Amino acid sequence: MLADLSDAESEAAAIRKSGGSAAFEICDVTDAAAVQHLIESTVERFGGVDILVNNAGIPFRAALTETSEADWDRVMAVNLKGVFLCCRAAIPFLAGREGAAIVNVASELGLVGQAESAAYCASKGGVIQLTRVIAIDHARDGIRVNCVCPGPVDTPLLAAFVDAERDREAAWTATEASALLGRVGRSEEIAAAIAFLASGDASYMTGAVLVVDGGVTVR
Repeated sequence: MLADLSDAESEAAAIRKSGGSAAFEICDVTDAAAVQHLIESTVERFGGVDILVNNAGIPFRAALTETSEADWDRVMAVNLKGVFLCCRAAIPFLAGREGAAIVNVASELGLVGQAESAAYCASKGGVIQLTRVIAIDHARDGIRVNCVCPGPVDTPLLAAFVDAERDREAAWTATEASALLGRVGRSEEIAAAIAFLASGDASYMTGAVLVVDGGVTVR
C-alpha cells in the first residue's frame, strides 16, 4: 500500500505491471483519522500488515530565531508526529505476525547538527529516539523496529535544502564534497537499506540506527 499527499497511482501501476500487488491512498500522516483509515484499508485489502515504512518528511531551513511557531509545528507534525501516528495505528495489526517490522527514515541530521536547521534536526533526532523506544516496548510482540539515517540523497528534499542557499551551485558542490565517497546518494541505495531492515536478513536487528550517508558523519 502506497500512501502520499500526492498521486502515486503510477508507482502502484508499475508494481502491478512487474507482477506485484499494489494500491494507493492519499493520506496526510499528521491526521490521526486519516492514518487509521489507511491502516484499516490496508488490512481489508491485503489481509494484514507485515511491514511499515515511515518515509514522509519535509525540509525546513531557517535559523532558530527566524523559525515561526507554525513552521516548527509543521515540521514536527510531518517528520515526527507522523511516525508516531503511523506506528500507533499499525502496531496492533503487526503484533504477532511472522517477520513483522517497522522501518523509520530519519536522517544524518538526527545524529549531527547543521546550521540553520533546528526544527529539521530536532525532528529527525526525535525519530531516532522514538525508534529505540518502540523497539523496546514491542519486542515482546515480535515486532522489529529500526531506522535508516540517509545522508544527502538526490531527491526533491535535498533540492529544497540546496535551493535555500544563496549560491546553489556552490552549495551542491559542497554537499557532494561532504561525503567521503565524493557524491550524493541515489534513492535506490536508501531503498536497498530499507528493504534489508524489513527483510529476514536483518532478523537479529532491532532498535538499530543504520547510517547510509556516503561517509558524511565519519568526519
